[in-house]
Amino acid sequence: MNVSVADVSQSLEYRPTTAVVRLLPTGLLLIFLGLLILTFIDSDREKGGTYIGVGLCLILGVGLSAFTLWRRWNHGKPIFTLSPDGIQYRIPLVKQVLIPWHEIQGIDTIDIEAGHWSILWSTNTLRYNTFILRDVTVILLSQRFYEQRLHVSSFFLRGPAWKANFIPKGSQVQMALHHEYVSVAPRALREAVEARWRAFRDKTAPAVRTSVPSTVSPAKPHPAPTSGVIAMGEDPKSLPWWEATKIIALLIGIVLASTNLAGFWRAFEPTPADEARAQQRAQQKVWQESLRKSKEDSKRLEAEQKELRREIEESMRRAFGR
Repeated sequence: MNVSVADVSQSLEYRPTTAVVRLLPTGLLLIFLGLLILTFIDSDREKGGTYIGVGLCLILGVGLSAFTLWRRWNHGKPIFTLSPDGIQYRIPLVKQVLIPWHEIQGIDTIDIEAGHWSILWSTNTLRYNTFILRDVTVILLSQRFYEQRLHVSSFFLRGPAWKANFIPKGSQVQMALHHEYVSVAPRALREAVEARWRAFRDKTAPAVRTSVPSTVSPAKPHPAPTSGVIAMGEDPKSLPWWEATKIIALLIGIVLASTNLAGFWRAFEPTPADEARAQQRAQQKVWQESLRKSKEDSKRLEAEQKELRREIEESMRRAFGR
């Protein structure tokens, strides 16, 4: 929800719930790709690496889809909250820090370069992909405050997005409040932050009121919570038409691929060349099985002969030993 920033005493909570829920098509796409690969691969010629890839697609797809559906009903904790006391900022799994308004030295809007690692399957090499996050609201903090209150020593606890959240700038650190992550308009977020900063940076802030309200949709607001705390951003239960279209198309694809694997229909009719290759592979299997049995019989016969020689030698030693 985008509310007026005039009431600066109003506390605003920002959650990543909607951004997480909108990852449902990605999870369904992974499931569909895994099933599609299983539909068309040749089980007699493919190696284990292909099946490992398929397994990862299916596991990640099912896990991501289940998590997004669970998060749709369980919104979780806010990433940051604007209150008269300051910005309550949560670093997931690590800590929660209150940034008083008087510690903020300025507010700006910048573009941030971020990136992620991916595997280039054609060459099996790692590649770093960069992208630009536009119109991100940042607050300027002193290096001292950052080091004392916000910095996390552990590389693993900081996570890969740390540099996109905390950007050094001389003797200051820019802390980003990503509007896309919490599904709000960039201008509305900056106005909400700046209005409270200007109102409370030189004053003693009153105690913040806390609660867990219902998320509010931009188009159709929910009833305001009586505690005075409003959850900002789009309603995670809302479903834009393009998202619904992607989900429906992927579900149809998953059903088609699953029924094909189950044998209810065939993705394509085998050609004479396909049948010839299938017969050739069947013959090769017979030869390989025959060769395997011959080797096993040879090893077994060799072991029996060895045991027989041992028994004969033992008998001769007993006979001549007398």
